[in-house]
Order: sequence, then C-alpha cells, then structure tokens
Amino acid sequence: MTRLPLQLPSASAAAPTQAAHAITPRDTQTYFTEVAHDYRAWSPAYNMHFGYWRAGLNPLRREGMLDAMNLAVGEALGLQPDHAACVLDLGCGAGATARSLLRRWPALHAVTVTNVAVQNQIARELDAAAGVSERVVHLEADYTRTGLPAGQADGAWAVESACYAPGTDKRAFCREAARLLRPGARLVVLDGFLLRERPGRVAGWLHRLWADCWAVPTLARRDELLAALQAEGFTQVKFRSLRWRIAPSALHVPFLATRFALAELWKARGRLPAWRRKHIIASYCALALGMFWRDFDYGMVTAVRGEDAAR
Repeated sequence: MTRLPLQLPSASAAAPTQAAHAITPRDTQTYFTEVAHDYRAWSPAYNMHFGYWRAGLNPLRREGMLDAMNLAVGEALGLQPDHAACVLDLGCGAGATARSLLRRWPALHAVTVTNVAVQNQIARELDAAAGVSERVVHLEADYTRTGLPAGQADGAWAVESACYAPGTDKRAFCREAARLLRPGARLVVLDGFLLRERPGRVAGWLHRLWADCWAVPTLARRDELLAALQAEGFTQVKFRSLRWRIAPSALHVPFLATRFALAELWKARGRLPAWRRKHIIASYCALALGMFWRDFDYGMVTAVRGEDAAR
C-alpha cells in the first residue's frame, strides 16, 4: 500500500531518486513496527504484497489474487509435492507466503527472516491457526546478515522486500542469498523496479515520496539487480514483467485506502502517528507510479545458484 503526492517539487528539489534524508534500517524497523496491524485491512492473512490475477480468479476478490501470488512464487521455485525441502523467506513480513506454501506442499519446511519482532508475533499466531507451526521457524535478523549456515537452503524468495536493502543494485541482499542457497537452488524476487538511471522529474519525485513514506531506501534498478545476481554467482537470471497481472489487485487500493484512512482518522480523532499517516499517503502513490511505464515496472526475477561452492 502506498502514498499520495501533496505538492510538486520546486526547481531546486533534490535529485529524483535521492532522499532528502537517507532512510536507515532503524526507520524501516520503526515503520513496520508502527503499522504492523494496519496491513490486516489489506489482507486478513497478512499478505503484504500485490496479487496475481490469472484466468478464473474473480478480480473483485483480493485475497484470492494475493494467495495466487504466493503460489506463483512456489511454482517459480520449482517445488515438488512430495519432495522434502527447506526454503527461506528473506523479508517475510508476517510470514504469509511461507504459510501458503507450507499448506500447499506438505513436505516443505521454511525459515522466515525479519528484524521486526511484532511481525514474528503475528506470524506465530497465524501459523498455529493454519496448522503449520511445526514446519516453520521465524528468525529475527537482518536478511543481509542472517547468521544462518551457508549452502543449505533449497530455495529462497523476497516478496516486495528486496527493495529495503541498500543501494540500487541490492548487492548485500544478493550476496547473502547466494551464500545461503545450495548450488542449483532457485531465488525468486518480486518487486517494483526502476527502469532508468534517472527517471523523469515527476516520476522520480513520486518514487522518492513513495519510498520515504514506506521507509524504502530506493527501489532496485532492474538491470543493476540482474547484474549483481550474476556477479554473485547466479545463473539463468531472468526478469518477467507482471505489470498487468497485478493491475486488478492494485485497483483495490484507492477504495481501501480511503475507507481505511477515514476510519482510522475518526478513531484517532485526526491524530495518527507519523508513520501511519505516511503509510496511507504511500498507498495512493503505488497507482500513480504504475502510470510511468518508461520509468517503473513490477516483475518477477528468477535466478539459479551456480554450481561453485557456497561461500
């Protein structure tokens, strides 16, 4: 969910993809702690991402599309129904994608990683209700420095979370993913991406407003991320645009964000904490960003860990 522009920048505004102040990991942690329960308005299952529309799904039913995105991740990982495997969710939110895959693949085990304690608390409650608690471990850690053993994971994904790593190439994220995966294992990254080094003025300003309000340092530049993955030993690195697949769920944002904002402002007598206000603003910005096709895209990156020894 994203935010709304309030006024156009002056001619002396900062460079379009640079924050007026650098977003820090502490900012991101504070944001997700403060808005943790607000995501339930988007998804009772705490799917903190856009949905994947495919033929047969009702575009008016958001939760079905959100879960379809989880299953698209599982399919991209090449998971087999009866094959035991251990997978990683790097930047898991409240663990919705892992829960969905654990329900679908009964031989699967998962480790999820977030540095936001309240998200893990929510995840454990939902795991128990879903009957998957015995097959998932929730680790509180930085996903670029997990401390997990190298070369053991059978697959990993980052659903709208790689953007929180530093830099436009997300090199620290790519390096840790490469370290954790066994040779031949797959990585899936779902996210929004910058397409040009310098977006147009309005597009760049929208990106900066959105990023600042969602505590994102910057979106990845698509080609830089793909190059970083290759540099870290990944092969078969591919990008697939999902712009039209997510459109039906994205169109839910204006109605939901407006209803949520009015209800929460009423309950709080117009005095929402700063990050909750920014969260609402950011919700509107997502649709605006999607209009700048030359500058932004939403897609799936897939890559296979090379056969060289894990580091």
